[in-house]
Amino acid sequence: MLKKIHQNAIFFLFFGLFLFLFTSENASAAGLVPCGLGATDPCTLCHFIVGIKGLIDWGMGILVAISITAISIAGVMYVISSGDPTFAKKAKDFVTSVVIGFALMLGAWLIVNTTFYLFSAKKDATSGTYNLGLTSKSWNSFSCSTVSTTMGTLPMTGEAPISGYDCSSLSASLQTDKTRKQCTDGDASTSLQTLIVCMRNKLGSKMIITSISDDAGLSSCQASWAQPPCAHEKSSCHYGGTAGGKSEAIDVSTTSGLTVDNITTAAKECGIPTSAIKDESNKNHVHVSTTSCNRAN
Repeated sequence: MLKKIHQNAIFFLFFGLFLFLFTSENASAAGLVPCGLGATDPCTLCHFIVGIKGLIDWGMGILVAISITAISIAGVMYVISSGDPTFAKKAKDFVTSVVIGFALMLGAWLIVNTTFYLFSAKKDATSGTYNLGLTSKSWNSFSCSTVSTTMGTLPMTGEAPISGYDCSSLSASLQTDKTRKQCTDGDASTSLQTLIVCMRNKLGSKMIITSISDDAGLSSCQASWAQPPCAHEKSSCHYGGTAGGKSEAIDVSTTSGLTVDNITTAAKECGIPTSAIKDESNKNHVHVSTTSCNRAN
């Protein structure tokens, strides 16, 4: 009897392992790998990492079910031992082995989640973007904020990524002739150009920039910021901040279908801290400064 029960326990454990391996391929097709569904959604290193995380989470669920089944079998073995010390000891040893195995699985799962969280929270000092393009939704839920560390960012709208800063290619993002002139006059700093391309890739054609520098011209407003039509404060990031120079800020319109949250999320995914993002929806825009500006206004 003992031998038969022991054989059944082994059968259930191996059956659970077989089920896990057999369904792994189907699981990936069900969305564990969050990419590769079309030409505008290529798989990258970040998606590969997130896919592994999804597979680990899915496998953890399967192994928890197997562990519960094994403990139940051990419980039945103990109940029917009828005082047989040898039988009871084997049942206890079985439970001990299952508990140790489950503890190891749980420990590995926690290590993976903690590692992912640390990577998603850390930013690259050079680019200002999240390492590996990984961002955390919660302590154990992660997503990709960029296509890759070398290919640029993934458009939220499915549009083709803009490869570089060019006023003609970005013309749909510039609301007025005056704002377009700020672009063609070269008022944007190099870091701001990078930010504009990143946010445009994420927000798509709904992104409308209402200000790079100012209608009166960058140099004019840097010298006479208090004189209309200069609209920004002294040493504003639109005027290069306290260091002067080219503009380090843009105002993104909230009148084209984008919400404050949409714009804020895109800016953060482009490596901009909360302190450099200002909700000015009362003026129909959100102000976003680069990390190169020493004053976020």
